[in-house]
Amino acid sequence: MESSASHAQVTAIWRYPVSSMAGERLVSADVGTTGIKGDREWGVYDCAADRIAYPGREKRSLAVPRGHARVGKDGALEISTDGIVWGTPTSASSLAALSDLFGFPADVRPYQAANGFQPRYVRSPIHLLTTAAMQTLRQALPNSIIDERRFRPNLLVDVASGADPIPENSWIGREIRIGDVILRGSSPCGRCGFTTLEQDGLPLDVEVLRTIVKRFGRNFGIYCEVLSAGEIRLGDRVVLGGIVN
Repeated sequence: MESSASHAQVTAIWRYPVSSMAGERLVSADVGTTGIKGDREWGVYDCAADRIAYPGREKRSLAVPRGHARVGKDGALEISTDGIVWGTPTSASSLAALSDLFGFPADVRPYQAANGFQPRYVRSPIHLLTTAAMQTLRQALPNSIIDERRFRPNLLVDVASGADPIPENSWIGREIRIGDVILRGSSPCGRCGFTTLEQDGLPLDVEVLRTIVKRFGRNFGIYCEVLSAGEIRLGDRVVLGGIVN
């Protein structure tokens, strides 16, 4: 049996072209079996340490979330230190500016098995978070700025707050229809130190992760796999189906 998840709808779509750097809000997104087109296809490489940067785990990389990335009109990656002046990952001046911001010699590289540069985690294609979960956390942390950018969802779904503090947890294992796309909730999203880090307009806040760990066992939002590809648009209704094995 299908339900509309209490009239839930997509209120934000996010793409993060470079892992750990700030992403971009979209009006619509093409979703394939590996996720939103152009999402997390690049990573920040620390040339001095000779490895990928880990902003959620080490002080050396704490400034990485302050960098910006987007996909340009021609489909090419663009990077920026301020979200105003943009360059390419092949531009020496753009990389020098990122290096100055991050505090280490940085490169931005595509994830490719051929060159041995791999993501530091195995991600599910789509990360979904509800506004109800966000409101639950705001109530727990009234003095904190609870902004979706701390949690980097691909889809923010507007769901009225109710008895369930994180309603998307009950969507795990179920079919989730959004626009032309069919998802399946696959697992809770375990959180790390990235949720506490400073970003543009967001201060450092260690209480965010402490509260998620204490109240929700570290999980906040869910991962989803893509069962049927298509397009998702802002305002699309979210319809829940039954359990999918």
